[in-house]
Amino acid sequence: MTTTYDQAFEMIVSHFRPKWSHGTFYVDDQEIVETDELYVFKVGAREWLVDGDLSFAIAGGVPVVYKGTGQLGSLPSVAVATNPNVRARPNPNPVFAAARND
Repeated sequence: MTTTYDQAFEMIVSHFRPKWSHGTFYVDDQEIVETDELYVFKVGAREWLVDGDLSFAIAGGVPVVYKGTGQLGSLPSVAVATNPNVRARPNPNPVFAAARND
């Protein structure tokens, strides 16, 4: 069974939100970023992702969910940024972006 974007999004939120402690938990969901094999998520502090406050930036891998298995994973940001198969499209139903106050 293939994992949908909405299922992958819920997995990301339920994994990261409960233990988030560095700023306000936020997922930049204005776009759906994916390849044929996985979904890519930009997770971080709202203070960094929306407001640009560098003190809230966190180094590390990029969270992904594999479509075929629903497994949560992480990839190096350079692997995602240089992958020619990564594509982005507008998210018709953003949850976090819709709540932005900017």
